[in-house]
Amino acid sequence: MATVGIIASPSAGKDVRRLVGHAGSTGDVDKIAVIRRAALGVIESNVDRLLYLDDTRHLIQRALEGIPHGNVQIEPINQAVMGTGRDSEKAAKALKEEGAGTVIVFGGDGTNRDVAKGWPDIPLLPLSVGTNNVFPFHMEATVGGIAAGLVAKKIVPFEQVAEQAKVINVEYDNAESDLALVDLVLVTGDFIGSRAIWDVSNLQEGIFAIAESATVGLSSIAATLETVKRNEDAAIHVIMGEGNTTVRAPIAPGTYETIPVKEYKKINLEEKVTMKGPGVLAFDGERDRVLHDDETIVVSVSKEGPWVINTHRALDLANIKKHFVSST
Repeated sequence: MATVGIIASPSAGKDVRRLVGHAGSTGDVDKIAVIRRAALGVIESNVDRLLYLDDTRHLIQRALEGIPHGNVQIEPINQAVMGTGRDSEKAAKALKEEGAGTVIVFGGDGTNRDVAKGWPDIPLLPLSVGTNNVFPFHMEATVGGIAAGLVAKKIVPFEQVAEQAKVINVEYDNAESDLALVDLVLVTGDFIGSRAIWDVSNLQEGIFAIAESATVGLSSIAATLETVKRNEDAAIHVIMGEGNTTVRAPIAPGTYETIPVKEYKKINLEEKVTMKGPGVLAFDGERDRVLHDDETIVVSVSKEGPWVINTHRALDLANIKKHFVSST
């Protein structure tokens, strides 16, 4: 069955960085409207099934209420939700088991990381509604939805419209490995706290798989030093601290900060970098794990992440095939 999945994070776009950075929060009404437009796009493609995660705020369920869906089966994933990133992780695993051809994710960098933890090479169409949105795309959800359906129905060849993203692999001495999609940063401290990072004085060092201009978040620090495109077979390692260099970077919406940089260099895929505690590891802008004194991790970047759908390419190929044209 041609199946599209939808995952939306109710907490995306609502963390303290948006308040500190004068951006405000992304409300449920706005998210519901975006999700509804994406769902209508999926339905327009006439897939067999649309599966969704019924989150704690019932965003997708509310978005789907009353919309015409023809012969498309609309079903929730049978899963208890707790209101954490684990919901998105488990939903991704469930969609893999259901054979989803494409999964639309509404969130920021953190939400997409949660999804990738559940299904590392997921066929993904990430739409931006978060705070840090380096990984997901800013685009009209209507066309994102139909592109997802075209891929799931194999109207356009997957291998011609999808590119595998990079992933930052983190190996611990005595724990399961972990991952990030955009950046991994070691910060000073011994507790996780509110998770989101907005105090740049605590930054120690980081690995950045994506460092593109015109983005907001910690990766913008690396981008001021050297560009690393999302599809480039490289990453950048930055050590913060007193040296001969300082940069000004937009680390949150509406907020520029000055960050001292001790040294930096571009690194190759699979090149290993060792980081040492104490400190707290922030994955894609959110503190997630305490690294104790003398505890070390080994970090590398590989091209083994999600397969990201290029919406423009998918629609171009559909138009070349005259998919939307009928003879009278």
